[in-house]
This record gives sequence, C-alpha cells and structure tokens, in this order.
Amino acid sequence: MDEQLSENESLPRPKGKAELLERIARTRAALEETVGSLSEAQLVAPGPDEGWSAKDHLAHLATWERGLAALLRRDPRYAAMGVDEQSYLSNETDLNAIIYQRNKDRPPADVLDSLRQAQQELLAALAGLTDADLFKTYSHYQPDEPGEDSGAPILGWIAGNTYDHYAEHQAWIRALVRR
Repeated sequence: MDEQLSENESLPRPKGKAELLERIARTRAALEETVGSLSEAQLVAPGPDEGWSAKDHLAHLATWERGLAALLRRDPRYAAMGVDEQSYLSNETDLNAIIYQRNKDRPPADVLDSLRQAQQELLAALAGLTDADLFKTYSHYQPDEPGEDSGAPILGWIAGNTYDHYAEHQAWIRALVRR
C-alpha cells in the first residue's frame, strides 16, 4: 500500500535525513535477514488469503519503492511502477492487484534482484535530498499530478513506502512461513 502516514509506526517520524536513512537501513536489513532464511519453495508457496507468496510481497515492495524513487526524482510514478497512467490516477483501480498480476509468475531470483535494484534507486534519489526537502509536500515533487495535496511532509510517504512498508510485509512473510 502507498501509505502516507504509518498505521504500525510506534516511533515518532525521523527528524532528519540521517535518522531516516538509519531507520530504512535497519528495517531493510531485518527484511533481508528474513528473506535470506527462506528456501525457494518458501518464497513461492501461496498464502492462504489472497494467494500472495513471500515472493509476491517482495515484488510489491519493489514496485512501490521504485515508485517512491520516481516521485523523489520528479518522474511519473506510474511509469516507474509499470502501470498505465489512467490506472494509477483512478481511485477505482486496485494497483496492488495489477502489481500482483504483473509479477506473480516471475522467478524468485528475478524478484529479489528487482527488490535490491529498487532500493538502490531509492537510496540514489534520497542522496540528493536535504533535511528540509523531507518536509516539503507531495506536490513539490509531483506538481503535475492531479489531486489534492494534504500539505503533509513527503517524509510520511517515504516512511509508508520504506521502513513501515518493510515491517508490514515482513510480518506477513513470517506468518506465511509459519503456516
């Protein structure tokens, strides 16, 4: 999901870029540790609810992270996420379903490579930002994207598509493996 504000965040938002990068690195390392402990069979085993495997959760994370990197570069998010503009802008479209369908048959190694590439893209996009840039709004980064800007700092979008998102999906992946 593309959460602007965290639902499962127990800590206050980072106050600056260094703290943000540390939190991203820490939660990403925890996700990588979980994923690194899984066999290929565990990565592709379908889940009980929507059928998502651990691999599907990772493809989902990579896609949203790639979209976040595009947002910060001021590139169209939909293109980076591999969805058409109409679907991206529609409030009626389930982007996660599109992402799942597009990735469900990809081999685990390909998805893992994509996840790591997406993180590199994101880290490169974050490298050029200052602490002050983290408190600019979404429309500062995507001025041509229609819709209303809540005025909230982009930091909420970054959290929702990185460390909060990693923790959320890591919990789901762990639950899948325990089944």
